Amino acid sequence: MRKMLIKALPAALFLIFASSAALAQTDDSHVYGQIVTDIRFIGLEHTKPYIVERELATKVGEPFTKENEQKDYERLDRLQIFSEVKIYTALEDGGLVVFVEVKETFAYLPVVSLAISDATGLSIGGGFKSVNLLGQAIYFSGVARFGGELTVELDLRDPWVMGNHIGYVAEYYHRNRDNVIHGFHETANEAYLLGKGYVGENGRVGAQMFYQGIQSDRDGKTLTPDNIDHVIYGRFIVAYDSRDFYSNPHEGWWSSVEIVKSGLFGTDSDFWQGNFDLRRFQPLGRDHTLGLFSLYTATSGNVGDEVAHWQTYGIGGSNSIRGYDVGTKIGKNQFISTIEYRWNFMQPRPFSFFGVTASMGMQLAFFTDFGSAWNTSEEFKPNMLWGGGAGFRLIVPYVGLIRCDFGFGDNDPWMIFHLATGEKAERQRERVR
Repeated sequence: MRKMLIKALPAALFLIFASSAALAQTDDSHVYGQIVTDIRFIGLEHTKPYIVERELATKVGEPFTKENEQKDYERLDRLQIFSEVKIYTALEDGGLVVFVEVKETFAYLPVVSLAISDATGLSIGGGFKSVNLLGQAIYFSGVARFGGELTVELDLRDPWVMGNHIGYVAEYYHRNRDNVIHGFHETANEAYLLGKGYVGENGRVGAQMFYQGIQSDRDGKTLTPDNIDHVIYGRFIVAYDSRDFYSNPHEGWWSSVEIVKSGLFGTDSDFWQGNFDLRRFQPLGRDHTLGLFSLYTATSGNVGDEVAHWQTYGIGGSNSIRGYDVGTKIGKNQFISTIEYRWNFMQPRPFSFFGVTASMGMQLAFFTDFGSAWNTSEEFKPNMLWGGGAGFRLIVPYVGLIRCDFGFGDNDPWMIFHLATGEKAERQRERVR
């Protein structure tokens, strides 16, 4: 009976919320089509004006259109350096002046760093962060966390160096933790370098080289007899992104195809992998969104020979199938799908704390998850898990979401409380495995 209720959730979500009202629109039709004679910025205290100007679809000497105005909002939100953006117009001397008014977030700030994991629990620490380094929308973070796991991380991201949003992401992580999925104590060093860019308005392309060094305190968890694996990977990414907003999307698509080769330059492990990620955000009214997410990963090779145990996937937990413990099913391949209804009962709005402006909101969600992890095709169906539940989300700056979910599944205990950070569709790509 419980399993039937869980499987009935997708249809119930569509039936309950499919009739929600359409998005409210503001009628600015009297200025659309007029030629823009000037663009003026208000509120830029730290950000260099060209950082904003280069993002704008609205240009001086061209007609002001509703389509470009919406693109301007979306592109400025994607920068993640403003807590609020307003675009409005005025007629001056027979021409149209466009005003872009922003509220900047902090430029540089010492931060408290928080991480929550099903596998290792709560880790907390501190460090330094800038979302707008040198006033150029460059992101930098250097933090250390202690508790459930020891983590030191450095993260540098420049979204636009040249061309059409050609930029880079450079990351380094040191981790010391119990790998509860595979049953060993793990010491890891990881380094990532990604080059990426736009193809047109919505196309994305990238190439990444990354290294993982994993040390185990137990035999049989790595591919090498000395219990230390060193692996270099190459990854090629093609994606499509039409989401209206990067933070808390309400409408649009995200889809990506990734091809990964493990064991470059003669390093340990040897397999090919394909990742297929599809996400749809469907508006059901101004404050209501239906999220449909599906992730499929296919990996070649045999576990224990070409694929290390620590490279396999464990499903179950807050970032895969809620209502189950982390690592309930394990395999080199994975399939995870989610249907989630969201109600923003308090839309993100700017707040000021001791002179620092940030945007915060609140959200309720109802969801169902289903998926499998497997090594051979015969294991796919027996390893399938179904879960569902409801949760509360706090939309906060620099974290995205703090998720408090009550999930239930066909196991004992039948209900599990999940506490996690970030968008689930993103975190299921990054979870411990």
